Amino acid sequence: MQAEHDWDQLAASLSASIDGQVIAPADEAFEGSAALWSARRPRRPALIARVAGAPDVQRVLQATPLAVPVGIRGRGHDWAGSAHAEGGITIDLSQMRGVQIDVGARIARVEGGARLDDLMDAAGEHGLAAAVGTVNEVGVTGLTLGGGYGPYLGTIGLAADNIISADVVLADGSITRASADENADLLWALRGGGGNFGVVTSLEIGLTELPEVLAGVIAFGTTEIREVLTGFDQLLPSVPDELALRPAITSGPDDNPALLMAVQWSGDAREGAPWVRAAEKLGTPLMSEVHSVTPAQALHALDGMFPAGQHYTVRTVSLPGLTPAAIDALEDGERGRTSPFSAVNIHHFHGAATRTESGVSPWAFREPHLMVEMIATTKDADGHDEQVAWADELLSQLEPLGLPAAYPNLLQHSDGERAAATFGDNLSRLHSVKHDVDPTGRFSGIPIGLASSR
Repeated sequence: MQAEHDWDQLAASLSASIDGQVIAPADEAFEGSAALWSARRPRRPALIARVAGAPDVQRVLQATPLAVPVGIRGRGHDWAGSAHAEGGITIDLSQMRGVQIDVGARIARVEGGARLDDLMDAAGEHGLAAAVGTVNEVGVTGLTLGGGYGPYLGTIGLAADNIISADVVLADGSITRASADENADLLWALRGGGGNFGVVTSLEIGLTELPEVLAGVIAFGTTEIREVLTGFDQLLPSVPDELALRPAITSGPDDNPALLMAVQWSGDAREGAPWVRAAEKLGTPLMSEVHSVTPAQALHALDGMFPAGQHYTVRTVSLPGLTPAAIDALEDGERGRTSPFSAVNIHHFHGAATRTESGVSPWAFREPHLMVEMIATTKDADGHDEQVAWADELLSQLEPLGLPAAYPNLLQHSDGERAAATFGDNLSRLHSVKHDVDPTGRFSGIPIGLASSR
C-alpha cells in the first residue's frame, strides 16, 4: 500500500539536495529507470532517487519518512522485483560503478552499483581475480552480500567470505564503516546476510593472483543426461579445489536441447588438462571448447545469454548429490521444458567454501552440496505461466530429496524456512544485528527467516 505522502514535495526537496537525479512517474525516463532484469514482476515505486554517492543516500533516508517503504537497487539479476518497494522510494545505486584496485594489498574497492565485469576487468589488468558468479551483468554488491556462488567456490570460497570492509548508510541515515576493527558484528552480518542492514555504498573485497584459467563448455546431447550426470556425481568426491564443473540443461548455440558442462580450472593449465579430459569422458561430446583464457574472458563468455527485459522466474533447491531419483526428475524436467530459454543450472559447493572458520560469516550451510537453480524464461508474458509451472513441478520432485537449506539470493521472501536453515545456529545473532541497526525493518534484502516488512 502506498504511504500517504506529498511525493511532489519530497521530489523537489531531494532534487535540490542530492547530486544525483530524482525520477518521478511523470518523467519520460521513469519507465526505463524502473525496468529491472526480469519484466515478470513490475513493482512500481512512487519515486526513484538515482544517487551519486553515500551523502546522497544519507539525504534520501533522512528526508523520507519511516512509513515510506524503501527499495535498494544495485545492479544485475533481480528476478523477484526486490529492488523496488511498491508505492515507495527506490534508492538506485546503478550509476555508482567505480572500482579501485590496490595491487600491493590485493584489495578491490567496489562501489555499490558495480557489475561483476567492472570488478573482473579492473582486477584482470593486474593479473588478479575475485570470487564472482557466472554472468557479467550481475551486481557485485547483491551477489556478494547474499553469499555468492560461482566458479571460485573451491579456491576462494563464497564471494561473501572475501568481504574485508564495507561503507554502509544505516536506516537512520548515519554513515558507518564495518570492518574487523569497527562495527565487527555488522561486517559479520554482511558476509552473507544480504542487504538487510543498510545501504552498502562500497565494499572492500579480497583478490587473488590468477592471470589465467582453463575455461569453456563441453556439450552433450540430452539423450545422455543420465549417463553424464551419473558420472558427474561419481566424480565429485575426487574433484580438487581448482576445478569447477557446472552442468546446465538448456538449449545449445544451435537452439537445440543440450546438456552443457561449463568447466573452469583455476590453476596451472597442465594440471587442469587431465580434468578437462575426465569431463569430456562423461559422455560423447558434441562440442568441447575449453581453452586458456583470462578470468575476465571466462566471465564474458556468457555475455548476452540472459538479457534484461525478458520474463524470468527462479526456483532453487540444494541437493547432497545426484541420486538416481534426482536424475529421473531432471530428465522429466527436460522433457517438460517448452521454452528454449529456460534452463536448469547446477553449482558445486566444495573446497574452500566448506572450510571457512566458524564466526567469520553467518553462513552456516558449509557442507558440500549441489545448488540447483531452475530458471523459467520466456521472451515476454506469453507462455510464462506454463514455464513457472514447469519450474514448480521440478522443484516439487527435487525438494523431498534436498537439504533443509537453500540459497537465499534465489529465494522468494516468503520462503523464510529454507533461508533460515542456511544460517543455522547463527540465526539469532543475525537477527540481533538486524534489530540493532534497522529496528523498524526499513531494509528487506534477501530472506533471513524474518517476516517481511513489506
